[in-house]
Amino acid sequence: MIRYLIKNNFKLMIRSATNIILYVVTPVILVALLSSSFGDMMEKYESQGSIKAGYRYDADDTDMDAKLLEEQIKSIAKESDIILSEYPGANPQDTLQKEDLACFIIFERGGKYSIYENGDKKFEVKALEYMISSVDQRIAKFKRLGPETVAGEKASIGVYHPEYMTPINASDYYGIVEVVYFGWCAVVCGAGIFTAEKKYHIGKKLKVSGLTETQLFFARFIPMVLVVSISSLITAGITALVLDVHWGAPLISALIVVLSAAAATAFGLMFYNITQNAVVTIIVVFMCVWLAGFFGGSFETYMFSVHPQVLKDISPIYHINRALTELSCMGHSSYVKSSALYSTAIMLVCGFAAVFAGYVRRRKGA
Repeated sequence: MIRYLIKNNFKLMIRSATNIILYVVTPVILVALLSSSFGDMMEKYESQGSIKAGYRYDADDTDMDAKLLEEQIKSIAKESDIILSEYPGANPQDTLQKEDLACFIIFERGGKYSIYENGDKKFEVKALEYMISSVDQRIAKFKRLGPETVAGEKASIGVYHPEYMTPINASDYYGIVEVVYFGWCAVVCGAGIFTAEKKYHIGKKLKVSGLTETQLFFARFIPMVLVVSISSLITAGITALVLDVHWGAPLISALIVVLSAAAATAFGLMFYNITQNAVVTIIVVFMCVWLAGFFGGSFETYMFSVHPQVLKDISPIYHINRALTELSCMGHSSYVKSSALYSTAIMLVCGFAAVFAGYVRRRKGA
């Protein structure tokens, strides 16, 4: 009996033009529009090559503060692809224009310094300013701590290169997150089932058929997950071919999308079993999904958004979006595990709640 219901519900959904438009056509159109609109904003910065800077040393050779600052800046500049050349006795303003430098540094007595900037090279100047101020702060901290540590070991100024996320373009980003967002509207996919059950009083007939609430739940859950998952994967394939969207680690990404669809389906069925009203269910689910998408990066990229991190972490869509986008641009992501756990937890909790609500309504004769 349950196999018959699953097969009929599956056929009912795949024949719906609304489902095809919602899960295949609309996402493709939206991805094309968003990637075009935000393409320039998310365009990665292309390096213009080495940054050229000059300096003049005005302090005495016995001035250890000035010497330390000069040595540290020269050392970090060498590692950071910055060409730092000395121009003894040179005029800063004239040298900036003549040698086409980004900035000119004058090392003064007592570890002080002055910077002359080239107004035509604002980005290069900001990079150099950050480097110099960082070194200056490290030296100040070094002086406060003293030349030796508690263990008697010599203290040193370390330079670290933390990991960072590789830039992702607008086509890849929105081509991924919109598939996830529409997948979370899975309850709309089941609207045809709910309408048919109400119209032909199928629900009442099923309650006297001997099927348990768990079986009735899976009779809706399985076909809905299949339709949403297949539609999402078809959309992903179309965007990859037409819009050149890159999906990283295809098998892992597909599994994340399927788990996401399962969580979204259980979430929607929970509200339907509680309310027994398709319209109310769709409205409530849409509001929840919109909020989760708002904080999770479905509209404004989570890299550029100013929302508190705690609000992002609450959103399951954030974990899923971040896992898939990082897989796309880096090939790996620490959020794969959290996204899978989040989706699985939602699926289990909401599935149990949906079944429990069904048993409560049956006992009350509703």
